[in-house]
Amino acid sequence: MPKINIACFSVLFFLFSCYSKAQTENKTIHTETHSTDKGSVFFTTRKVDCINLPFGYSDLSKRITVDSALAAIQDKNKLRQINALQFEKVIKKDLVSLTEEYDTFLPFNKNVNEKDRIAMASDFLCFGDYSLYFMADYNTIRYAEPFIEKIYLVSTKGGKLIDMKRIYLHHEGEMGFANYTLFNIDKNYIISLQDYEFSENPFQVKPLQQYQILPSGRFARYFDKNGSYKNEEEQGMVKNHKKEGKWIETKANSSIDLQQYPEFTDPYTYLEAEYKNGLPSGTWKCYKLLQQYNEKTGEPIVNTRKKGRLIYTEMYTDGVLKKREYQ
Repeated sequence: MPKINIACFSVLFFLFSCYSKAQTENKTIHTETHSTDKGSVFFTTRKVDCINLPFGYSDLSKRITVDSALAAIQDKNKLRQINALQFEKVIKKDLVSLTEEYDTFLPFNKNVNEKDRIAMASDFLCFGDYSLYFMADYNTIRYAEPFIEKIYLVSTKGGKLIDMKRIYLHHEGEMGFANYTLFNIDKNYIISLQDYEFSENPFQVKPLQQYQILPSGRFARYFDKNGSYKNEEEQGMVKNHKKEGKWIETKANSSIDLQQYPEFTDPYTYLEAEYKNGLPSGTWKCYKLLQQYNEKTGEPIVNTRKKGRLIYTEMYTDGVLKKREYQ
């Protein structure tokens, strides 16, 4: 259940690693070229293309009602602002393999459909020695006009992929059901994400989550306050606004194959995790989550949660998953 999913690194591995790099410079243009035998992708590093912060949807913490959420989701001016990032650099299908992070609770196919269109924006974020690019995944299948379904923020340094994080979602399912993630990046580069789900419930709001960009260029959870932290899904210590030490996390886990483990009635697991400076560290142990459910609503009863049998262990070094072993 990695916070920094190695599968995600395959997205642009061929684009950023082991590439022959060429740079051309003059008074007005500065670009980096990353090539393989299958094609090339160009990234501008012109300072004039750095966007100004804040950027995104403001006041996300206050958008917790249906009306306020829909007002933001349907804001045409904000959609024009996002499209104005200039997603012009199309990435070839044979160069891309995209999967979601483990903690994505949304009910859609994890893999990019072969008919989707993926493109990088010309405008980007400047963060010290790092360049953070916006990558859009377009839905081109069910609708007359393609639209951006997902946006990823890709952290790079010197043309090398450091980390990536999905920051935007517009997914429309069957029967009018839909899932959204809206984002805001403030002037201190704190990234706020708010998830909304429109279903038979009929409306759910996930707790606002925030992320920061570490000096290493990686993304890590950000917390306003230091000290002990606990909510319905996770608990542990926060130090310097980052996760530190031992944490217990009970979340949906896309690493679990429900067909392989028929005793799983849901994808939730009980995780014993460890963090160092906000990044996964050491040995993680993932167990089956045992919990009771409310007979009327079908919702889990949080105070009945406990760990079941061990499913797998993971080894991390500096936030990078090195090994996973299933029991």
